[in-house]
Amino acid sequence: MQKITMDEIAARAGVSRAAVSFALRGSSKVSPRTTEMILKVANELGYRPNLNASRLARADFSTFGLLVSDLHNPIVADILDGFVLPEAEVDSETYLASGFNSVERERATINSFLSHRVKGIVLIGSLMSSEEIAEFAKMVPTVVVGRRIDGLDCVLVDDEAGGRLAAEHLLELGHSRLAHIDGGNGAGALRRKRAFLDTISSAGISDVSVHGGDYTQSSGYKAALDLFAEPRPPTGIFAANDLMALGVMGAAREADLNAGRDFALVGFDDISLSAYDYISLTTVSYSRNKMGEIASKLLLNRLSDPQLAAETIELTPTLVVRQSTKLS
Repeated sequence: MQKITMDEIAARAGVSRAAVSFALRGSSKVSPRTTEMILKVANELGYRPNLNASRLARADFSTFGLLVSDLHNPIVADILDGFVLPEAEVDSETYLASGFNSVERERATINSFLSHRVKGIVLIGSLMSSEEIAEFAKMVPTVVVGRRIDGLDCVLVDDEAGGRLAAEHLLELGHSRLAHIDGGNGAGALRRKRAFLDTISSAGISDVSVHGGDYTQSSGYKAALDLFAEPRPPTGIFAANDLMALGVMGAAREADLNAGRDFALVGFDDISLSAYDYISLTTVSYSRNKMGEIASKLLLNRLSDPQLAAETIELTPTLVVRQSTKLS
């Protein structure tokens, strides 16, 4: 379809291009009668304004970029629900994109954000290195969710505390043959693993194995298949997030095993599915909505005063005990 220009509208309406521009913007510099006539001609020709160009020309219009590492992770929706800009920023747009668990795609997406001249960026669970994120933050105000990066505004859960909660719970239940399915390079994964293993070691337990995951349900499933194939499977498992714990449950059913009957299982995140009776997963809980709210406030504070000292806000987690660790 041929793109209709303002010059064509002006020629058809018998007015200047400037008059067309003013009319399309609703300017008082053109009389109501002339504006009505110009809009009628534009509609007849099928004119569609270039919104990006008009917005870039406006100093009062704001665009923001939200980049998530994995749209399939349910915690993302909870965080986004909390990221609601106040009425003062209602005349704005937010671009949402996924990195699909790829550093290269994250990098390309941020460059796309920058080309659209976004005024701020929020990174949720980014897999990029701290150094690279810090470099991007020099170009545009950036808030990091799920990670701690020196010199940048960050909001995260206390992953170490969560890892300790999981370990202490399994130890209190008397488990001494344990396994951990980690989150690979995912946000907070190393801190959760380290705290879990340190707590187990401090209790004098040496029978603990670590299996690689990547925060996806499929990785939890694959790791659990290996665990349940061992001659002496673990009696207690800590998965670094709930999605992987769901994968463990799937593998367990295939092996005719059940979390809460044959072994204890702890997750991390407390996604909504975890509370359903047919899952009933013991998990480390924190407010993802609150993380989104805080990220929004940090970003707006940074925009209002770029010289503010960087702020890191860490949420304290709690353990929610459900049937997956109540062995009968």
